Amino acid sequence: MAKTTAEQSGAIVLIPPRDITGVVLCGGEGRRMGGVEKPLLPLHDRPLLAHVLDRLLPQVGHVLVSANRELDAYRALGHPVVSDDVPGLGPLGGLATVTRHVTTPWLFCCPGDAPRLDAGLVSRLAAALQDEVVAVYPNDGERKQYLFLLVRTSACRSLTTYLDGGARSVHGWLARNCAHAIEMHDLGPSFANVNDPLELQNLQTKDPP
Repeated sequence: MAKTTAEQSGAIVLIPPRDITGVVLCGGEGRRMGGVEKPLLPLHDRPLLAHVLDRLLPQVGHVLVSANRELDAYRALGHPVVSDDVPGLGPLGGLATVTRHVTTPWLFCCPGDAPRLDAGLVSRLAAALQDEVVAVYPNDGERKQYLFLLVRTSACRSLTTYLDGGARSVHGWLARNCAHAIEMHDLGPSFANVNDPLELQNLQTKDPP
């Protein structure tokens, strides 16, 4: 596969997709959906997570799923599943645990209930990297999408210390690192995730199978 190249102010970062592990975060409690596993809910007769994987797999070399319940159902989708060492720490807790299973120098994480994930997002993020930057994430024009994150795996080693101090904010952790928001106003709809039954119904109606 072709290498992704970033050139800014003379700095060049080359990331072959094989050097990126995709981490799909599926450890949420789904309170607004009655406590169900949102990534396993059906969209056009397939789990939401299956749609995410369809779009993610061509962009990365490996995939890991972070999940804490219904593990057999997640494993049935064909990728290794890693459960949090310490439950209840939010998405950073899942990322802190799964990072120890990542063998590539980079990882890209995204939610497991975002079936519109853009098929070119990872390469666009990588193309915006400079050599001193450890993480990049999109700004869709309305909000910064911290959980669609391309980050150096080595930078994630600081997560344990951050969480042990009682912090949980993804933004707070990124602020401690050299992380940049990348303007991607054209990709706003691709970051939509399913937070309630109405959003899932809208996807069923509007999105083609």
